Amino acid sequence: MIKLDGLQGREFKHGSTDCYAVMRDFYALNFGLKFPDWARPDDWWEPDAEGKHLNIYMDHYHELGFGLFNGHPRDRRPGDVILMAIRSPVANHGAVLLPGEQILHHLVGQRSIVESYNRPLFRDTTVAVLRHPGVDHTRLVAETEIDAWDLVPKRVRDQLEDARQGTLDV
Repeated sequence: MIKLDGLQGREFKHGSTDCYAVMRDFYALNFGLKFPDWARPDDWWEPDAEGKHLNIYMDHYHELGFGLFNGHPRDRRPGDVILMAIRSPVANHGAVLLPGEQILHHLVGQRSIVESYNRPLFRDTTVAVLRHPGVDHTRLVAETEIDAWDLVPKRVRDQLEDARQGTLDV
């Protein structure tokens, strides 16, 4: 079962509650994996005066135990990290893949959220997929909440509603 307690709805603060922080906290909460809270300078993905830029995600993923996943997109698994280069020459945004092609992520200026990975903003900017050997993908099972009322046939629901309102003709 996926644990998302406290991971959604966070305010964005670069370097403390950003996409790296939500991913780091997800792995700690769900798998007990502890990753360092690296310094993330503002606009680290932008080129400096000499045209150089940091590439924090791609330069350091191996230090966290992640490996590059080179398989077919259909073989991605919940728990994989999706790295994106959004309006940047380097990967500057990360998300955790969840069941049903959903991602947990935190964009600049927004609150952390679970939403569809299939938006072009995410799908078309993906530059890498990472996988950690300490992630048991089978533990990330999406629970489906079902309202029992939806299981009752409409004809019966209508009769029950009529009876509740005292308009049932018997």
